[in-house]
Amino acid sequence: MSHVEHSESVVRLFSQHQRWLYGYLMALTGNPNDADDVFQEVCVVMWQQHEKFELGTNFVSWLSVIAYHQVQKYWRQKKKKKNFLGSELLEQLAETLPEEFDVMEDRRKALELCINKLSDVDRKILAHRYADKKSNAKIAASELGRTAASVYKSLNRIRKSLFNCVMQRLASEAAV
Repeated sequence: MSHVEHSESVVRLFSQHQRWLYGYLMALTGNPNDADDVFQEVCVVMWQQHEKFELGTNFVSWLSVIAYHQVQKYWRQKKKKKNFLGSELLEQLAETLPEEFDVMEDRRKALELCINKLSDVDRKILAHRYADKKSNAKIAASELGRTAASVYKSLNRIRKSLFNCVMQRLASEAAV
């Protein structure tokens, strides 16, 4: 594989996992400003070391090691600000979160497939309710021309349906 192809593959892997990385950094730093600062440093270090990544191995694990070291470096540089977790808990989280990635990714994929199975009306209700962080059932009801009570009832039904669908998908995949 050429240098360019390897670089492109690493960039693709990073783009698939950047949301996970940000969530990982949020868990380890405790606030968005710190996570943003460390995220930038992780990106720089990852790019500097991307040729060391062996394609076909666990990208999340490799990236989490870089991220963990950058979080530690960040806390050392910010001597005034104490690591809110403490070094032992930080280390435990740093080890545990990457292991949970596959489980969470399986759940995310199952949820996506289950959402796609919903009727157009149900997907529209979900979209209106969850498209914006500031949205709620009352706002969704107003946008959909429905009562808040009917949207609450529909959302309850949709959530139960999605939960059951996701559980069935995960169980069937585990059986394979």
